[in-house]
Amino acid sequence: MPYPYDEQAKLMLDRFISQLNTPSKKADPDEASADLKYTRALQRERLRQKGVTVSVDYSKDYNKMVNGIAWKMDADTRYVTRIPFHAVNAKIGYSVDGKLKKKIDEKQNLYAYSIWLNGQTDANYVCPNCGAATRVSKLTDGCEYCGTRFLLHELFPKITNFYTLKNFTYIRNVVPFIAACAILAPLISFLINYGAIMNDFQTGDFSSTFGLIFPLIFSAGAGAVLGYILFGASTVGLVFWKAITGIPSLIRYNKVKRVLPGFMRSFEPNFSLDHFIGKLMNLTSTMVYSEHYDDLTVYGGEPMQNTFTDIIDLRWRGLLDLNQYYVKDGFVYLDVTMYMDDILCRDKKIFSKKEKFRMLLCKSVRAESDYGFTIHAVSCPSCGASFDASRLRHCPNCSNEYHLDHRDWVVLKFERV
Repeated sequence: MPYPYDEQAKLMLDRFISQLNTPSKKADPDEASADLKYTRALQRERLRQKGVTVSVDYSKDYNKMVNGIAWKMDADTRYVTRIPFHAVNAKIGYSVDGKLKKKIDEKQNLYAYSIWLNGQTDANYVCPNCGAATRVSKLTDGCEYCGTRFLLHELFPKITNFYTLKNFTYIRNVVPFIAACAILAPLISFLINYGAIMNDFQTGDFSSTFGLIFPLIFSAGAGAVLGYILFGASTVGLVFWKAITGIPSLIRYNKVKRVLPGFMRSFEPNFSLDHFIGKLMNLTSTMVYSEHYDDLTVYGGEPMQNTFTDIIDLRWRGLLDLNQYYVKDGFVYLDVTMYMDDILCRDKKIFSKKEKFRMLLCKSVRAESDYGFTIHAVSCPSCGASFDASRLRHCPNCSNEYHLDHRDWVVLKFERV
């Protein structure tokens, strides 16, 4: 019997996919976390500045009916994680100034990070508006201290991020090999016997030409079989090559899954790797799409300019490296590399590129990840005003600087590698 979380994750993904599509009236799916909605808003501003419009159509591939749960995590002390997936026919168009520049039309599997909070119906919580301690169940009727009202599903469960992987398609992958060889084989046979055929035309005796009909048909069939064999051999070779070249990355990623939770749980017992990966994806998107870093709370490094303004879309490739990890002066530091697939717009041309981004993260060893997904809505410690700390480093009411690293991760360095 399926777990209730499994079925709920599938339903969440169905709604998420339908609301991702361009015809949807929603800018962001209901199930998207606050961080994901924020980075999508930054991306929309980047697209507007570039004069780029993106049409998205993820239609579920009912011919395959490939869907399910790719990953589940129940053992975490704080979060329950499911990664549902569904086969989709992805049609994505990128236009510049109204002219279509790049089109993606392929079968994909779409995966989503669906996360629940253990004890979500009555967990301890801090009102994001006034900072008062309360419980989640009370937020359904509004904060008793400041009157702010919440919808429980606006807090959790949420989809923190999503990514897609290209699917194998018979027509696009196999048929070209078969068709090419089925045409090439009889063509070669024709060229070999070209002299005899031309002689028949000159003499009016077509016996030699008629005699070639069956060999030509046979060669076409043999060519089709050869094309299928060549496709199989090339596919095996490609898979083998990718497997060999991908081993170092997989080894490093397995190191992350093995080492990082053990290291973090020495001072954060409830550390969740799945939740942290969602945080990494959102931090990467925030750094790429934010125009300026001067007043960005999640960036606490040396002054720098955004050099990623050509990027209009990016997806995580499912891999990351843990380069360094250490504790110094009461702060924990993580040096990680994220593997991404990017879509860039440069000189009104749109192209795709695989890229890696390296970032150094820091936060206080006393700071545990906050409950839920609205940790960026905070109260100023000086005047108590509420503001979105993911957008502003200084309180708009009293100009006091908000030190996010005392409560959550901040980026100290960020660069392409």
